Amino acid sequence: MVEVRFYDTVNDELLKFAVIISQSNGKWVFCKHKGRDTYEVPGGHRETGENILETAKRELQEETGAIKFEIKPICVYSVTGKTRVNDTGEETFGLLCFAEITEFAKELHSEMEKVVLMDELPENWTYPLIQPKLIEKYLRVKNNSIIGATVTVTVDRPLGSYHPEYKNMYYPINYGYIEGVMAPDGEEQDAYILGVNEPVGKFTGKIIAIVHRKDDVEEKWVVVPDGMMFSKDEIRQQIYFQEQYFDSEIVM
Repeated sequence: MVEVRFYDTVNDELLKFAVIISQSNGKWVFCKHKGRDTYEVPGGHRETGENILETAKRELQEETGAIKFEIKPICVYSVTGKTRVNDTGEETFGLLCFAEITEFAKELHSEMEKVVLMDELPENWTYPLIQPKLIEKYLRVKNNSIIGATVTVTVDRPLGSYHPEYKNMYYPINYGYIEGVMAPDGEEQDAYILGVNEPVGKFTGKIIAIVHRKDDVEEKWVVVPDGMMFSKDEIRQQIYFQEQYFDSEIVM
């Protein structure tokens, strides 16, 4: 049994490794080791006397060939239980980071065979009990940071219209996407618009919630006019027409 826990902080000397969730131009960055047929997030162990953030930068550069990137810590996490790199099963701690990579080297000089850019998350993980949970944690932190932001939604399914494929799905609210913002499914980010009672082509408002689908890679943003607010129950009622088909939770 492997258990993953998350912490705001721990004593620095406990941090033994760093893992870096990475994206480039809206795509997930994964590494394939020369000796394995699976994919993994870049990361590795801390060297003696090394600052843990420097560990993250070094491992990112070595395993992905990243030349230009921005990196920031997300949180501390721990793994308890025996894994390929932990024979004792005792709780070990690491730093979880996120990096946006804008330029890669032409060749890799590490144990990694190749770097792959993916629109969607892989199915064949090297650490299937650990790294998907790290991705989920990153997405939750990202979602929380964008709540309250102002965005412009391009409406392609206005109030009163029907789904282009599922002809019995009626849209009681305006629904669209945010141009240039990529979602986890590799498409532009979808959004529900609440508090607007007529069809619109574009709408600028504030994000008040994230609809996280537990059984699907997609997530939806809830956008409303500035100064307006809805409860979770009110949101759930208005988006039920579509979310009834998924196991969704609303994050505010």
